Amino acid sequence: MRDFVPALIFSLAVLLITFTTVAAAPEQGEMAVVFPPFTSEQAAWTAILQAGAFVVAPTRLSNIVVIYAPSADFKQRARAEGALLFVKAEGLCAPLTPKELS
Repeated sequence: MRDFVPALIFSLAVLLITFTTVAAAPEQGEMAVVFPPFTSEQAAWTAILQAGAFVVAPTRLSNIVVIYAPSADFKQRARAEGALLFVKAEGLCAPLTPKELS
């Protein structure tokens, strides 16, 4: 198993780099902000508002919020509030289907 650890780490790094380049967020406007796992929705929303953005919609995960950032320096302020990643919001705030609501 120890022989596979370097290959696993390399594979995860490649996936992360690919994901962040394909799903890169714009400098300002609508985007999704990813906070550390187990961050509550309330804590994430509070951090977004303190960083100067507007909450657009929640997502299915409490630590990811779709926001609208009116200025390009939002990302720096959000990182200071605990944000980890910024990605395109496309597809993250789709409405729940009737099956998911029941």
